[in-house]
Amino acid sequence: MEKREWILYSILIILFLSILFIIINILKIKSYYMFFWICYIMIILIIIGLATKNSFLILSQVISLAIPDLLWTFDFFYTFFTGHNLLGIAGYFIKEDILGRILSLQHLYVAPLSIVALFILGVKKDYRILLLSFGEVILIFLLTLIFVPASSGVNCIHVNCTIISLNFLPFPLVWFIFEFGFITLSYFIVTSLPFVKKKLRIRPKTIRGERRS
Repeated sequence: MEKREWILYSILIILFLSILFIIINILKIKSYYMFFWICYIMIILIIIGLATKNSFLILSQVISLAIPDLLWTFDFFYTFFTGHNLLGIAGYFIKEDILGRILSLQHLYVAPLSIVALFILGVKKDYRILLLSFGEVILIFLLTLIFVPASSGVNCIHVNCTIISLNFLPFPLVWFIFEFGFITLSYFIVTSLPFVKKKLRIRPKTIRGERRS
């Protein structure tokens, strides 16, 4: 097995173990609405993309996670070093138990590791990826709105979880503006990275019966 494939499988294992412990913790604390968190859903889809070497699927999740995770990381370190929450994004971290804090750190590495995977697999621009990401966040928004109580704070859909406020617009509209804006910006940034913007390097296994080159 080539070195790049070893790296790819290592990323797969790290993300699989991360979501496994997250699921175990959710079941332990019986906070089942947490299964609707968009970041957890996207980690699972990234794992599927890694297992099938599907860079299309991986990229569609990365562009949805990248900027929110970057903002979380900034807010986390600011809170950690100053004791004051700046954006209101990572403020819950200090209220979590030790296991919850450790699991929350997935925001620090899921997107970077996924971009490394995209470097190994290679990507090329395909605007259908944007449509998939838009459709996914719309679906998650609706599912959360219908099935998750406002008191849970999941996905910050019912109420604003940050200190950023645009009171002159309906909050759901603000939510979609930020989500679609983040996704679009991330898409053009990631697909423009010179070390990522290449054709697929590792192809899925040849289908049985197909002629091998």
